[in-house]
Amino acid sequence: MQEEKYNDTKQNTDELQEKSFTSALVCYALIAAFILLTAGAGIFTLAVTDRSFSESENRVLSQKPAFTLSGLLDGSFMSDFESWLSDQFPLRDEAISLKTDFERLGGKREENGVYIGENNRLFERPADYSADNIKTKAEAINGFISAYPEVNALVTIVPNSSFIYSEELPDFLTLSNQEKQIKEFYSALNSKNLKTVDTLPVLYAMKAKGTDLYYRTDHHWTTRAAFGVYSQIADIWKLSADTEYTFHTVTDSFEGTLFSKSGVHDTTDTIEICVPEGSVESYTVNYESLQLKSTTLFDESKLSTKNKYEVFLGGNYDKVSIETTAPNQNTLLIVKDSYVNCMIPMLTPHFSRIVVVDPRYMTDTIETVMGEYTFTHVLFLYNLNTFNEDSALCDVL
Repeated sequence: MQEEKYNDTKQNTDELQEKSFTSALVCYALIAAFILLTAGAGIFTLAVTDRSFSESENRVLSQKPAFTLSGLLDGSFMSDFESWLSDQFPLRDEAISLKTDFERLGGKREENGVYIGENNRLFERPADYSADNIKTKAEAINGFISAYPEVNALVTIVPNSSFIYSEELPDFLTLSNQEKQIKEFYSALNSKNLKTVDTLPVLYAMKAKGTDLYYRTDHHWTTRAAFGVYSQIADIWKLSADTEYTFHTVTDSFEGTLFSKSGVHDTTDTIEICVPEGSVESYTVNYESLQLKSTTLFDESKLSTKNKYEVFLGGNYDKVSIETTAPNQNTLLIVKDSYVNCMIPMLTPHFSRIVVVDPRYMTDTIETVMGEYTFTHVLFLYNLNTFNEDSALCDVL
């Protein structure tokens, strides 16, 4: 009996030792794998050429810092080295995507200021609203328009996708009322020759018909949404309705700025352009700061880059002048953010000249632009987020 107990005890001891040995081997193997992986990644990072730009994050990447004794002593070298190592780490894009996927499984619905909503829709975090800021901008526009009473002026502030598609936001979110914010701004505009556009009825009607109004991976509205608001502008200004428009799909693989910020790879977007009938090579586009002229408002080369939305106008510039073959003397100044870029082709049949300015990139004032040309119409068009954030508008008015 005692011999049996001894044998059982010895067997248990042997099994425990064997399990302990196996566990130790696994532990050592994991440690060795981690060391090899880390060392290998470090060697690989040192060996390969640095990437200058991340397509998925849409930003410039840190480059390997030059070693200096002063940089080492003041800590700047180590800080720059850590930034470089983080940006140039092998399979960085894949690691970011994997991290985002794991966090979503854990219930997280926000990444780098981007809300991850239903139906693969990404939302930009709304900009902070300030009544004083809005009042200041309204006073600046009032003063500007009052100085040019002969001009037909129109202000259009477009709500963002987080308001129009609020039912697709994560459940824990309750965002500010953009309709109320826009109405408060409009009510502060008091110039007699200034009109405003209420875009909400048109956008809601288009949404009810199933029209995609905003990209799912980007903060911009779609060309279809822009056409709906263009139609409102045309009605208010009584622009000719004779022109036919055709929509063309130019890409179905657009991954926008919200995709880049969040690392969410669930979907891609389709970009359409809207072409007025007979408008091909019917105008001259002058990019003044670049000293470059073109006969098209579409830059097809941008379709092979990350930011495919720049197919419209080639991106954002301080001032772009467009001469058209429209059979009238109407001239238009557009003060804008990038939302208007996809709408500009729709306006070309109605104006013999269109000058587009983006205050965020201007060094001159709009008063200077008004002195260069004689305008019959002025359009202010912004999305609400950019309008709330933009401090440049008041500086140039």
